[in-house]
Amino acid sequence: MIAGAFGGFIGINLLAWVAKRNSRPHDLTSFTSDHNVIARIDDWAQAHGYRLVANNAGTRLYRKGHNILTAPMFLQVSQQGRRYVCRSYTRINGLLVKADIALSGDSFIAKLPRSMAKKAQNELFASLNVPGLP
Repeated sequence: MIAGAFGGFIGINLLAWVAKRNSRPHDLTSFTSDHNVIARIDDWAQAHGYRLVANNAGTRLYRKGHNILTAPMFLQVSQQGRRYVCRSYTRINGLLVKADIALSGDSFIAKLPRSMAKKAQNELFASLNVPGLP
């Protein structure tokens, strides 16, 4: 049992290390809008299980998941006037090594949470008439 736990601990840290070295940390989506984008994002977040975890100086961070069964999924939205920049990513937390991974791409690391987050965030982008993540 101890050997299994130790092996799992080593494995998750190894995956985080590989992701940190070989993956993009996030996807960027930027656009301009005259609509109340933040209200739409808040409604989307509530409908898709994301919660607001930080709101600082025009930047809001939404998170889904608790790092127990799947890697947590994030959407960070920065606003400057009519311009919005969205960062989309998941995070692998190996305790010793942490890595953020973009939702797009063909890596096998955190494939399920990346796919789930990409689908939900592309629904948001479609509702905002913004091209989705590839």
